[in-house]
Amino acid sequence: MSNFVERAMRTPVSPDLLAAAMEAIAELPQDQRRSFEGRAFRLFRLLEERDEGDDAALFAFVIQLRLEALARLHDDRGLRAWTLPGDAEGADYIHADVVAAAAVEPLLEIDEHTVGFDAESFRARVLADAAVRGHA
Repeated sequence: MSNFVERAMRTPVSPDLLAAAMEAIAELPQDQRRSFEGRAFRLFRLLEERDEGDDAALFAFVIQLRLEALARLHDDRGLRAWTLPGDAEGADYIHADVVAAAAVEPLLEIDEHTVGFDAESFRARVLADAAVRGHA
């Protein structure tokens, strides 16, 4: 694994930035949303708009890794309690606590080409953060 990838895996992003990235990608037409180039172009534009230009390449890569890891959990039905079906295919609504956890949860190397979140650790983080605001 390259130093850049290792650095990216250790880099959290703010929940606000990850949420903004998800919204920006969701606004793309479906063909661009499914295209790596379309998502990357939109991420770089977002980072420029938010004045994150100095570390744009790193943050764009970190966001992509974290979104892929989140999608992997979603596809494995690991987020059932925190998602609702969206209007378009592949555009589900995800609870803000999940986005916040995805912004900071450590990324793990699953194999030589794949990173992800530890599902149990991720769910524990979401539940712990949600409990802080909860009341009976």
